[in-house]
Amino acid sequence: MKTDPIYIFRKTWATYQKVISNNLMFHREISTAVRMLLDSRPGPLNVLDLGCGDAAHIGKMLNPGQVAEYCGCDLSPYALDVARNNLKPFGIRVNLLCRDMVAVLKEAPENHFDVVYSGYALHHLPIEEKQIFFTECRRTLRENGCVILVDVMLEEEQARPAYLDSYNRAVATQWKALTPQERNQVQEHIRNCDFPETPSVFKVLANNAGLTTCRRLEKHTWHEAWCFLA
Repeated sequence: MKTDPIYIFRKTWATYQKVISNNLMFHREISTAVRMLLDSRPGPLNVLDLGCGDAAHIGKMLNPGQVAEYCGCDLSPYALDVARNNLKPFGIRVNLLCRDMVAVLKEAPENHFDVVYSGYALHHLPIEEKQIFFTECRRTLRENGCVILVDVMLEEEQARPAYLDSYNRAVATQWKALTPQERNQVQEHIRNCDFPETPSVFKVLANNAGLTTCRRLEKHTWHEAWCFLA
């Protein structure tokens, strides 16, 4: 059995690419909604992308001339290698960091970024670090800057065990584009790594940080996009 980290990355990343290409997590609708918001902010923008992965998503939501500075972070060095190529059309020097997103936020300069974006990463953190996320986002944002959060979220009044059961049931019965082995891989990840919150909890965390304007951009099942304004 192969345990080489590059092999593991390519295997898991290939599964995620199938999820995206088959729109199983509603990336198309969510990307369209986020792009509509970003189109109202012509820039040039300083963008911080937390949990950026291969950064393919950002090219679908921002125009190259719209970006003055891009900083992305991810825990996978192999994803960041792919990101460097995906970001070449921006024609700017990018800063890619193989580091924890909260650590990057804590060291980010004050009043520097126009947009802090995080896609499907925040639900991995405990509630205390989610609060730190919003607090540090507020500190590093310029006036009129925004946090764009795309993530899985609990339904109001839904507990995590019910979420795990319902989401994994959907994967088992509806994600037919994946092989049984791939579905099992996704379900194991959900059970071990998903710690989502309700939108109401995120509003409280954002308000605690001084982000008082909260707006839902899109919702499809547990997959949501929100904007929090400084």
